[in-house]
Amino acid sequence: MDTKDPKEFVQVVERVAPTFGGIHLEDIRIPDCFYIETELIRKLHKPVMHNDQHGTATVVLAALMSAVRQMGIPDCRRLAVAQIGLGAAGFGIGKLLMDYGLRVVGVDPNEQSRAWFAASGGTTATLEEALAHADVVIAATGVPGLITGKMIRKGQTILALTNPVPEIYPEEALEAGAVFACDGKLINNALAYPGLFKAALEMNAEQISSPMKIAAAQAISELADKEELVPSMFHPDLHRNIVAAVKHSTSGSPH
Repeated sequence: MDTKDPKEFVQVVERVAPTFGGIHLEDIRIPDCFYIETELIRKLHKPVMHNDQHGTATVVLAALMSAVRQMGIPDCRRLAVAQIGLGAAGFGIGKLLMDYGLRVVGVDPNEQSRAWFAASGGTTATLEEALAHADVVIAATGVPGLITGKMIRKGQTILALTNPVPEIYPEEALEAGAVFACDGKLINNALAYPGLFKAALEMNAEQISSPMKIAAAQAISELADKEELVPSMFHPDLHRNIVAAVKHSTSGSPH
């Protein structure tokens, strides 16, 4: 689409939407991605999902579910989470984790990003404050090497999602005392969105809600082998299980 105007983008998608069952958005800059998705959900009454936010968030939640299961923690909602970076992916992750019931502290140098996150129910802190108190650290900053081994506390779970070079390499985080660590090559939104969209289309859902994403995360986590946080993208039951789980979830909650 030859435009950088978010209003024009919405208008074009609105015109072609009758020929599509749903709209999958990808690689749209912040803050335009929020406006575009919100407007399309309001106007189209069919599944619309910005994958950088919600697909990624679903897989991150699945990884957390797996991590706490392997650590013997009954419920990951007891954990304190630091979301480092509140761009599209980071904001989406923080929002879904809060919808699931976790306490999330957001970190971002951009004042507007912090304000959006606070308005969505999160709290904000400095990088040092967040790292000092978090059980789980999720980084989606686009800044390679932002986190050093000295900043890691023993027993933390570290998800450093920036590609191709993460905020901290998993090996370095584990060496510094992290109990689990992985990077963006493993936490891939392609694990989530095919099943989410297929379920939404089969349900004739008007939107992809937080309960649907949480159900998908649970299905993904349940397929992870011992000592894995998420299954392979090529797991033969992956998308089938997501569809089944999502179709049994409650739909229609606020996005």
